[in-house]
Amino acid sequence: MAIADVKQRGEMDPAAQWNLADLYASDEAWQAALAEVQELCGGFEGYRGTLGESGAQTLAALHAEDEIGRRLERIWAYGMFHHDQDTQDPKGTEMVARAQALAAEAGEATAFLVPELVALPDGRLEEMQRETPGLAAYAHTLKEIERQRRHVLAPDQEAILAAFSPVLGNADSIAGQLANADLKFEDAETSQGEAMPLSHGRYGQYMESRDRRLRQTAYLNMHKAYEEHRHTFAATLDQQMRTAVTAARVRHYSSALEAALDGRNLPRELYFRLIDAVHAALPSLHRYVDWRGKRLGVDRMHFYDLYPPVLDLPEKRYSWLEAQAMANAGLSPLGDHYLDGLSHILHDRYVDVYENRGKRSGAYSMDVYDVHPFILMSYTGTRDSVFTLVHEAGHSMHSILSRENQTFRNAQYPIFLAEIASTTNEHLLLQHLLRTTEDEREQTDLRDDLVQKFLGTVFRQTLFAEFEFKAHEQVEAGGALTAEFLQETYRDLLRLYYGPDLEIDEAGTFEWARIPHFYMGYYVFQYATGFIAAAALSRAILKEGASAAERYLRFLSSGGSDDPLPILRRAGVDLTDEASLTQGLASFEAVVDELAARS
Repeated sequence: MAIADVKQRGEMDPAAQWNLADLYASDEAWQAALAEVQELCGGFEGYRGTLGESGAQTLAALHAEDEIGRRLERIWAYGMFHHDQDTQDPKGTEMVARAQALAAEAGEATAFLVPELVALPDGRLEEMQRETPGLAAYAHTLKEIERQRRHVLAPDQEAILAAFSPVLGNADSIAGQLANADLKFEDAETSQGEAMPLSHGRYGQYMESRDRRLRQTAYLNMHKAYEEHRHTFAATLDQQMRTAVTAARVRHYSSALEAALDGRNLPRELYFRLIDAVHAALPSLHRYVDWRGKRLGVDRMHFYDLYPPVLDLPEKRYSWLEAQAMANAGLSPLGDHYLDGLSHILHDRYVDVYENRGKRSGAYSMDVYDVHPFILMSYTGTRDSVFTLVHEAGHSMHSILSRENQTFRNAQYPIFLAEIASTTNEHLLLQHLLRTTEDEREQTDLRDDLVQKFLGTVFRQTLFAEFEFKAHEQVEAGGALTAEFLQETYRDLLRLYYGPDLEIDEAGTFEWARIPHFYMGYYVFQYATGFIAAAALSRAILKEGASAAERYLRFLSSGGSDDPLPILRRAGVDLTDEASLTQGLASFEAVVDELAARS
C-alpha cells in the first residue's frame, strides 16, 4: 500500500538533496556528453593493431581509454542517481538503460586493447616502459595485464563479451526494480494495534524498536513480500551466478570465486580462512544470543530480537545538524585535512539525506573522479543513521584523498579495501561516544552496539559469503538455484551461525532474496575482513595519535596504485596472517564477556 507520510521527491527540501547540476547543468548537456563519448569510441579504432609499435602509441591509447572512462563515469552517475532518487520515475530508468548501452559500446570499442597488449612478445611491455617515461603512471595496470595474461581472450572474443554485457549483466537491475518499485508491504503493527507503514527505509528503524510486536510484524511482513516473489528472485539470482560461472570458465578459471579473487590479486585461502575463523568464534555468538534473550526477557529469541536496545533508555533522536557535529567530533583524530574534506561532503550537497517515495533503499557512496563523491541514504535521526553517515563519508573521503593523490586509473581503489575506510570511521565514532559518556547504562548500550556491529559486519556478512559460495557451487555442479534450494541453504546457515537459542521463522528463510550484494560477485566477505582491519587501524590511531593517523591517510591516498594486500600491509595490518583474524574475533569475545559480567 502507499505510504502516505513519505513525501514525493518534489515535496522535499532541495538543500537536503544531492546537487546533480554538479555533474551536468541539464539533461540536454548529459545527452550531448553521450554523443561525445560515442564519437570517442568511434575514434578509438585507430589504435587497433598499433600498440606494439612504440611505448608512445601505447601511452596514447591508454590516455584515450581513460578519457572515455572518465566521461562515461560521469554519464553513468547522472543516470543512476536520477534512477535511484526515485525508482518510480521512468526517466531515470531510461537514462540508466542509455548509459548501460553506451558502456557496452565503449567496452566493445576498447576491448582489443588488453588482448593486443597481452599478445606482445614477452618483455615488450617492460621495454616500452623503459623507453617511454610516461608509462610509469600505468605501471600497476601493465603489471596486472601481464599477471592475468592467460585469462584474456582474443580481441574478437573480448569484443563479443563486451557487446553482450548489457544482456548478461542485468539480473541485479531486474531484482532491484522488483524490490524497490514493485513490492508492496503490509503495514506493521504496534503492540497497541496501531498500523505503521512499512518500507525499506523504515524497516531498520522498526527492527530497533522496543515494541516487540512492531518488530515481529515488520520482519514477517517484509519477508512475506519477498516470499510471494521467491521464484522470480531465485531466477534473477540464478542468472547472476550462472553468468559469473560461465564467464569464469570462458576465461580459464576453475571457479567464479577464483575469477573474482584473481581480479583483486587475493589468495583463495583468505576466503576460507575467514569462514573457518568465524566458525571457531560461533560459540561466543551463541552466548551473546542467549545473553540478549535474557536481557530482553523473551521466552524464545527470534531474528527480530537481535537488534533492539537491551536497555530501556530514553530514545535519542539526532537532527541532521547534530549528526554532522557528531561526525566531526568522532573523526577529529584524523586531522584537519580530513575534516576539511568532510565539511565539503556535509555542506556542499554531496549527500541525498532523507527518504522519499520510490527512493532506492540502503545507502552508498559513489565517486565521480572529475567532480566529487555523492552519498545516497535515508536519514531517520537514529544513532544507527549517524553511523550510516560516517560509514558512507568514509567511502567518500577515501575517494577524495585518492583523487587528490592519484591519476584517474590509479584512484580506483580495489573493492577489497573499499569497506576499510568506512568501517574505521564507525569504530572511531563509537569510541568517541564511549569516551564522552559517564552513564554506565549508556556505556553498556554502546558496548552492545559494538557487538551488534561485529554481528552485522563480521558474522552476518560471513554467513552471506558462505551462502554465496554454496550457491555458486550449486551452479558449478550443474544444478539450478531454485527457491527451495536457496531457502533450505539459507535456513541451515541461520541455524549454524545463530545457534540453538534462536528460533528460525519460516518467512526469514527468504531473506536471501532481499540482499542486493549477492549480485556483486563475492563482495560481502570484504565487509568482514574490512571490519577486522578497521578495528586494528582505529585502535592504532587512538593509541598512537598523529603518526598512526598519518600512516592511515597515506593508505587512503594510495587508491589502487598497488595490490590491496601490500597497500593494507603498509598501513599496519596483514590479513594474510591468521593471527589478524583470530585477534579481531577475540576482541568480540572479550566484549561479550564484559557484557555478561555487567548483567
